[in-house]
Amino acid sequence: MTIEAPPQTRTLLSIQALRGVAALLVVLFHSAEIWRDMSGGAGLDGLWDRGWAGVDLFFVISGFVMVWVAGERASGLRSAGRFLFDRATRVYPLWWVFCALMGLYFWVTYGQPATPVIYDAQTAWGQFFASMALWPTEVQPVLTVGWTLTFELAFYAVFALLLLLPSRFRMGAILIWGLGLALIWLLRPDSPALPDSWLGVVMSPLCLEFVFGALVAWLVQRFSIPRSVGLTLFYLGAMGFLGLMIAGETVGGLPDIDSRVATFGLAAAVLLCGVVTVERNGGIVVLPALRAIGDASYTLYLSHLLVILALKRVCEAAGILTAPSLSGMAVFMALATSASLIAALILYRLLEKPLLTLSRALLPKRRDMT
Repeated sequence: MTIEAPPQTRTLLSIQALRGVAALLVVLFHSAEIWRDMSGGAGLDGLWDRGWAGVDLFFVISGFVMVWVAGERASGLRSAGRFLFDRATRVYPLWWVFCALMGLYFWVTYGQPATPVIYDAQTAWGQFFASMALWPTEVQPVLTVGWTLTFELAFYAVFALLLLLPSRFRMGAILIWGLGLALIWLLRPDSPALPDSWLGVVMSPLCLEFVFGALVAWLVQRFSIPRSVGLTLFYLGAMGFLGLMIAGETVGGLPDIDSRVATFGLAAAVLLCGVVTVERNGGIVVLPALRAIGDASYTLYLSHLLVILALKRVCEAAGILTAPSLSGMAVFMALATSASLIAALILYRLLEKPLLTLSRALLPKRRDMT
């Protein structure tokens, strides 16, 4: 291994492919959950029950992308402000659309814009507006997947602060943050899954997954890693991640933070390092379909719950796929995944891209980040 790194490639197709995989895992997880809720059956246990691990893969990818694309940005308030604008316009407009649609679903169904399982008519509106702002609370937002975006925003805020430093100090600052998170992890292993403050989110051990990704980007940029090493890391990461999904014991729920960071977070980092290394050495082929899913992964992530809930309503009205059976579960999950993909690919072109173009037009001559 030498210190002479090859020229940096701006676009990494492997990153888009992994984004697509992560989104599909989450779709499978929610498909199984919603079918079980509809049918009242336990269904067939499988790797889809650990599909929530797609979030851990997303977090590691996010940490990687920030260092890969913005790690060498000029320092100063202007650079930090532009970065925050880029990130806010990437996250919020599409989130507002789907969060509002989820609130409308609850309104039509229950007469209030948030689930009655947690909130009554007096508190539902407060939760709805907190969700629209992605404000940290102790419970999941109206559109449940939004809790991950709160963590993303906290990471972006930390990264914006790093942009005030000269670029040569940024990775060191990230590692110091990571060491602090690890210390908190050791001293307070019962950290809440959903902190109710921004400070709590920033200091959550779950943010270590962003640090893992950032460290992978730094290593790949700084060192020329041989293709053989990349292949080894790829196989180890892929087998580790897949093995954890198959052998995991958590069904129909989420693990504690310690479990997912120490298992799926590390496996995702190894996998990511291997995949990127192999691509940079010219030895990877990304299927066009998987790249397309990766491009639309944010839309897929935000829209799939609404699509699956609509499918559930159709099945209940028609009286089909509602009885507990393995075949019924398989058919429902296949339909849910297919419908979610089709909707996401359409909405990506008709909604996400126009919204992003419109919002970014407010600040011309920005540096492109996706």
